[in-house]
Amino acid sequence: MLSNPPSGRLHLDLHPTSEEVFEPDSVSDAPLVRFIAYVDHQRILGWVRLTADRLTDLLNAHEELHLADAEVEDLDDGVIRPVDDLVIRCRDLIAVDATGPRGDAARRRPTRRHPVAIQSGSYLIGGHLHASPGSDPIASAGNRPAMFPLTDAWIEYWSHDERMHESTGTILVNRDRTDWMRVVTDDDLIDERLRRWSPEERRG
Repeated sequence: MLSNPPSGRLHLDLHPTSEEVFEPDSVSDAPLVRFIAYVDHQRILGWVRLTADRLTDLLNAHEELHLADAEVEDLDDGVIRPVDDLVIRCRDLIAVDATGPRGDAARRRPTRRHPVAIQSGSYLIGGHLHASPGSDPIASAGNRPAMFPLTDAWIEYWSHDERMHESTGTILVNRDRTDWMRVVTDDDLIDERLRRWSPEERRG
């Protein structure tokens, strides 16, 4: 658990494209990584430069997320609009897709991977939850801070009446926004054997 409660606002400057990653003057900087935040009926898009702390720890340590120069996709009409400034309460986040530093290797502990499926509002999420050997993975997730990672993950959602399936690598999930979470099989994750859902369900 966190030793201190979440506080303050986390500010992230986003970039609309990743083009500058390939420019010579960006070589000495941390690379831009794709950032996607999922909230009710919207995705917030951009590229962000993460240089230090893991994004998981940063989100769990702050109450609000302030994004500059983001793009917002409305999942009802599929339209993407630029937004100069956007403030989101971290408790309203459903999931966040962004690759960043893995943290201090010396602090990592042996874990076992468990395939899990999660329903969060209109989003269906699958991936591998890492828990200590011998522990119950669902109970383990309940004992962590709200945002926790799934690896080899994917997320499904509806955009403009079309079902989208996105592979994310690692995705951060907000436990407090989950409707249900259960252990499944690797075949369930790969073969899309999980419960099918319809566009009407996205309106909750």
